[in-house]
Amino acid sequence: MNVKIDPFKCVGCGLCAETLPELFFMGPFHAQVRRGTLTHHEEPLVAQIAEDCPSEAFLFEEDAVPSLTRGTVRNSYDESDHNEKEG
Repeated sequence: MNVKIDPFKCVGCGLCAETLPELFFMGPFHAQVRRGTLTHHEEPLVAQIAEDCPSEAFLFEEDAVPSLTRGTVRNSYDESDHNEKEG
């Protein structure tokens, strides 16, 4: 899981940087993330920090799953592929 801090929402209270300084630090105006990718053990703590954040500035993203297909993938339905042949 990845974490980001929305700089437009963050009020710079320092809760995250104080609680988990190895992951967050205070920049000139708002908190910043040292490393966006969370370990499995950090996820519950960061979730609690995000819940306690007074400005709700945390953004979470699941890790991108690599595509299992190579090349072009057809996403449209083509009716001609399913028409019965006339006899």
